[in-house]
Amino acid sequence: FDHKDYKNLATNANSPTYSQEQQEKYRWIEYHKWKFKAKTYTALNSAQKCFVLMTRVELGLLGAYNKYKKSPFETYYVGGDGMSGYSSYYGEETIGLRGYENGSVSYSPTTGYYAYAYDRFSLELRYPFLLGNTTIYGLTFVEAGNAWYDTKKFNPFSMKRSAGVGVRIFLPMVGLMGIDWAYGFDNVWNGSSYKKGGSQFHFILGQEF
Repeated sequence: FDHKDYKNLATNANSPTYSQEQQEKYRWIEYHKWKFKAKTYTALNSAQKCFVLMTRVELGLLGAYNKYKKSPFETYYVGGDGMSGYSSYYGEETIGLRGYENGSVSYSPTTGYYAYAYDRFSLELRYPFLLGNTTIYGLTFVEAGNAWYDTKKFNPFSMKRSAGVGVRIFLPMVGLMGIDWAYGFDNVWNGSSYKKGGSQFHFILGQEF
């Protein structure tokens, strides 16, 4: 509607006017963002200390009104511990996926770390070792998810899978802390080639919402 040719604007990073074209292209950012999150906690018996099954489903989509003017802000950064929340530069939303390095699931050699759609599914079995003001519990989990630059390629059945174990401790004056070990079974880009996520340790600080 503003009579600008966004299809051919800021497409060549080697152009001497690339920076000015970017400023013109992203002077006004228009997008729509959708997110679905659900969690359930199910006690497996009626004892005070018992196994608890946690299930989680997440879906996210960042859409554009003009396919040639996709927002560089509010994209998804998928993989790893998920502790960063939002970056301070482009406002990327960090989504954890254990068993893979930070950002490796959403990374592509051609598009970088930008992802405009993601999904994540988790199943955790938890057991409390200590209850009270200080709480300690162990967990084992399976997890799967993926991220896409092109939202038309979104496929909930194409997932990067992982499994692992971990422990959490909650201290009233500190909050939630923990460590997970996970193994990623599927290939992601590691900087030079595609390879399995493999063995990964993840440190957790703070509650994930």
